[in-house]
Amino acid sequence: MTAPKRIIPASAFSLVEVVVAIGIVSFAVLSTFGLLSVATDTNRRARDEQSAAQLAENEFQRIRSLSSANFPATTYVTRYYDTSSNDLGTTLTNAAIYQLQIAIVTPAAPAPADRIFNAEVHYPANAAPGNQNIVRFTTLMNLPP
Repeated sequence: MTAPKRIIPASAFSLVEVVVAIGIVSFAVLSTFGLLSVATDTNRRARDEQSAAQLAENEFQRIRSLSSANFPATTYVTRYYDTSSNDLGTTLTNAAIYQLQIAIVTPAAPAPADRIFNAEVHYPANAAPGNQNIVRFTTLMNLPP
């Protein structure tokens, strides 16, 4: 007598399993797209802040190189820059992206030869003040001899 043959049922996915798998994959794809938009915004902000830091540092270096006759004592004229950090002068134009303002503070004694330079870079320059991003930098400089 021979042993009865075992019948192996055909393996397949049920409709419920397929729907659950599609839901999981869809959630993962949507999450990835959400993270991409956050990453893009973060990258843009980091690039703008890097440009702002470079503009402020360049201006600080330019001021340090001035002679005592040209060194700004109390005032600094606001300057505007485009996306390539080209100086557009002191007049706001449509090409302006960054606005650089520097406030000069003379500390009290015992260091009257020191000046504190507080720089603010506003971008985009043409936006309303409430819609601008502001990056602040501070440095201490001595008056040139």
